[in-house]
Amino acid sequence: MNAPEERTKHEGTENSTTHTPPNTSQPAVSDRKKVLIVGAGSAGLALAHGLKKAGIPFLIFEKEEAPTRKRTWSIGLHWGYEPLQYLVPADILAGLKQAQVDPHIPTTHNDRLPMINGESGALITELKSSKVYRLRRDKFRAMLLQGIDVRWGKRLCDITQSPAGEHVTAKFTDGTEVIGSLLIATDGPHSTTRTLLLGEEAAKVTPIDYAATICFTQHTREHALFLRAHPHHPVHQVGPHPEGYCGWMNLHDGDDIDHPENWIFTHYISFPEPRDYVNTRTMREHAAHQKELARRFVDPWRSAFEWMSPDNEVWYSKLRNWDPSLPEHRWDNYQGRVTLAGDAAHPMTYQRGQGLNHAMKDAYTACKAIESFWNKGDFTTEERAKAIQMYEKEMIMRTGEEVRLSEETTLKMHNWSKIMQSPLVQNGMTVKSK
Repeated sequence: MNAPEERTKHEGTENSTTHTPPNTSQPAVSDRKKVLIVGAGSAGLALAHGLKKAGIPFLIFEKEEAPTRKRTWSIGLHWGYEPLQYLVPADILAGLKQAQVDPHIPTTHNDRLPMINGESGALITELKSSKVYRLRRDKFRAMLLQGIDVRWGKRLCDITQSPAGEHVTAKFTDGTEVIGSLLIATDGPHSTTRTLLLGEEAAKVTPIDYAATICFTQHTREHALFLRAHPHHPVHQVGPHPEGYCGWMNLHDGDDIDHPENWIFTHYISFPEPRDYVNTRTMREHAAHQKELARRFVDPWRSAFEWMSPDNEVWYSKLRNWDPSLPEHRWDNYQGRVTLAGDAAHPMTYQRGQGLNHAMKDAYTACKAIESFWNKGDFTTEERAKAIQMYEKEMIMRTGEEVRLSEETTLKMHNWSKIMQSPLVQNGMTVKSK
């Protein structure tokens, strides 16, 4: 296996250094002909698996120093399973069941997400979906890390292109530079790559007039069993409130089936907050605010927040998005040398539960685009540019629509008179175009 090219700049000169990766079965990485993936989240790792299956050399970089992080959350995979299945080998994908928040509950082909009246507890509707996997992000990422050699602690700071159009160079804050044929950034909603391509102002996410404070709690055995005894669904449920709030509750960690006191729950109540408002609450004040709102709600929210310690760690989140289809958001891909995918291309609000699914579709579409010219042998700059342009055309149209649908869902889920007209109720968690 060839060692990847990674250069260190020192006092104006370039000294070649080699780094031998662990013994994996990734394709050999040639001198300059390789794909650079920036960001080792769900989209980047899924793409890496697809390239690996296709025999296309790549390197993947991540700014985090190690694969473990303190903060994790749950994500819903439904129609995105199909593109994921194409990208990831069957023996690794077999671990998807264990990556769920509760691997003991069978995943059905006609799952339903219950929507209940947050004030009365009455069932409003059951939201339709294909087979839903409620995944814990850290377990899903660990599954996707199998067989993939990630360069950790690599924070991107600049991108340059060769004048003739053949190559792109990624520059990192540690002084190293890596040359590749193209760079795909999957570096999250506050993407450094997006900022490098568009400038700070155009790349900035757009806040909307709502926020949420997400809470992770553990309870006594008796209380944990009570929270899961809700008649509509043992894993997740959504509860809009007539006063303009929206509650969410899901099991976050149910691995230890015999010890409910070890289960972890995620719950929040999203609330109106002007987009230009700077929230300066302390963590304890955020928790107190959620407890106050929960008194307006029925169980399971009322009890879950009542039982939560006032010093419980919480996660305040302003709801934001970024629409890639807006003219002012159109980036130059430099003849197909630099593009975006996943949250780097289309951060969206989460009330419609679509982010992970579009990220998997992006990874699939990008992989197919690269396959279309790479496996021809000595591809031309024009072939690469055409393939990436086609990828971006499909991705931007699809996800731009989703960013708008998701924002519309967020707005209507907080407006009692318009909930039934929201895209979530009208279309469930499906997508118009796959």
